[in-house]
Amino acid sequence: MKIIGISASARKNKSTHFLLDQCLNESKRAAELLEKSLEVELIDIAPMKINACIACGKCKKGVLCSQEDDFQPLISKLADPELVGIIMATPVYMGCMSAQAKAFLDRTVLFRRNGFMFKNKLGGVIAVGGSRNGGQELTIQAVHAAMMIHDMIIVGDGGHFGGAAWGSHPNGYEGDETGINTAKSLGKRMTEVACMLHH
Repeated sequence: MKIIGISASARKNKSTHFLLDQCLNESKRAAELLEKSLEVELIDIAPMKINACIACGKCKKGVLCSQEDDFQPLISKLADPELVGIIMATPVYMGCMSAQAKAFLDRTVLFRRNGFMFKNKLGGVIAVGGSRNGGQELTIQAVHAAMMIHDMIIVGDGGHFGGAAWGSHPNGYEGDETGINTAKSLGKRMTEVACMLHH
């Protein structure tokens, strides 16, 4: 089993990356406690150039894309049959996901067009806002909507929508215990559900 985390912030190694790392580490820890084998991978798209989908239709002819950008090497990773779940982490921009997150999600249409390859895979979301109530839930739901288009199985943090953190916490994002705990809970829940489905 494998879970991939996508850090969809424009900034490298900041709050979004940190929260996703906490989440994936907890996924791995939960798998060890359940004595299950789980691989996790964090993909940071901050340094990548991922263009918007241009609706060229090439992906209707196979698992491929006409655009030669940094999305190309991600296609094989996302098509891996061992993949059981995807966790998208995004900052909140203007009450919604980042442009990087939207471009990434739009480009995943190729998996939908080639037999719904993400169907029944798990989907989880982390959103990092500029304030405690800075649009995190709306952002999470927006990403959930894209995951539902893929017919993925949505996973929350065990009581809420997913990971919701405060990037400008007075103690720094590393001091946002509430937000960190939601991210960790999401990671644990992703593993628990994956193990139930793939026992």
